[in-house]
Amino acid sequence: ILFMFLQKIKKTIEKFSMLKKGDHVVVAVSGGADSVALLSVLNSLKDKLGISVSVAHMDHMIRGDESKKEMEFVQSLAVDMGVECVAESRDVSTFKNVYGLSLQEAAREVRYEFLRETFNNIKADKVAMGHHGDDQIETALMWFIRGSSLKGLCGMPPVKEGIFIRPLIETTRKEIEQYLKKNCIEYIYN
Repeated sequence: ILFMFLQKIKKTIEKFSMLKKGDHVVVAVSGGADSVALLSVLNSLKDKLGISVSVAHMDHMIRGDESKKEMEFVQSLAVDMGVECVAESRDVSTFKNVYGLSLQEAAREVRYEFLRETFNNIKADKVAMGHHGDDQIETALMWFIRGSSLKGLCGMPPVKEGIFIRPLIETTRKEIEQYLKKNCIEYIYN
């Protein structure tokens, strides 16, 4: 099961030309199951793929002590894996109020800004995100309910802007959970 899971992700990376030898990949890690699995997988495959891996974590400053614990968890995880970690706190609530956005929209905007800055500052080649196949279905359904065009129903692209990649896009949440359980990998939340 574990070998098949890693092979499936490797094939997805190859299928969508997500990475090439020598790439430096920043993995967006929240501390949740999906992003922790993504970090573990890319770190496991880094020699086969010829890539280097770093971690980016942003504290949204929304949940107080819980957010701080998540940041500490991600920093500790990066140390345990021997990878560089860029972790910052950003005030999403103030951004939300200034721009009149929903909390979810503000969090997404601030997170992408942080990831782009991290990408540029450490001179990375790609930013890997933990979206998986179940997220893809959920996104397409959400757009359908909103009355989207066919383009909107396509969901999330495997590669966005040539920078953001989603190596787990062809895996399921169940496969991710099995991978974490079989490897005794801890994460903060679902």
